[in-house]
Order: sequence, then structure tokens, then C-alpha cells
Amino acid sequence: MSIVKVIELSSESPESWEDATRQAVERASRTIRNIRSVWVKEFEAVVDGNNVSQFRVNLKVSFLLDETQAMQSGENVGG
Repeated sequence: MSIVKVIELSSESPESWEDATRQAVERASRTIRNIRSVWVKEFEAVVDGNNVSQFRVNLKVSFLLDETQAMQSGENVGG
């Protein structure tokens, strides 16, 4: 049985919402393995002097839990 965990993150970029999303996944992948999908919940932009200066996203990242490691550490995986 596979178990997926979902976490919520925020990210920003001066370039685009897509870049903010890419940066969030890149940063999360440094400490999280098995990322499977990203769902962007909210988009926001910061306006400074009538210009958009930052693009922000709030997103959910889902990743597959490593069942082998959990079983070795004695965790109860799946019930």
C-alpha cells in the first residue's frame, strides 16, 4: 500500500508564478524525496510603484512516503 503525504508551502519570485512554483519544488526536493505533484492553491502579486515586483504562490506538495525506511524504524505504516 502506498501512502502520500501533503504539505503546504509558500514561495515567491520576481519573474513569474511558474518560477515561484519551480523554486518551491526545487527547494522542497532538497529534503523531501518522492515528490509526486504540486497543486497551486493561491496566486498573489506584490505591487510596488504601480508595478508588479513579486509573484507569490501558496501550494500543496504531495510526496510518497518511503515505506521501507518507516518499517525499519518501527513506524506503523498503513494502519
